[in-house]
Amino acid sequence: MSASSQDSLAAAPAQTTNQPHPPSLFSGWRVPNPLATVAPIFKRDEADILFIAGIVALIAFDLIDWPIAALMLASHAMARSRHKVLHAVAEVAEEAG
Repeated sequence: MSASSQDSLAAAPAQTTNQPHPPSLFSGWRVPNPLATVAPIFKRDEADILFIAGIVALIAFDLIDWPIAALMLASHAMARSRHKVLHAVAEVAEEAG
């Protein structure tokens, strides 16, 4: 573009209307936040992070297969959630008693 055509475009006022835009085809779609899916991993304590890193290292060095590692990680997650529930129940019983 030449300088004179740029000046004429810059000089033209933008036309705005007060009417709302029509809804888009994708207006109801939301893009998930990738950090929300990673956040539970970062909220773990050091022992969990070391366990997960150890399992990943075992997979990386081909010492165990990935289905076994997935089973170990799933069972670890279930055991941790059960441990947290039992710990909360014990705290409530301790406060009540």
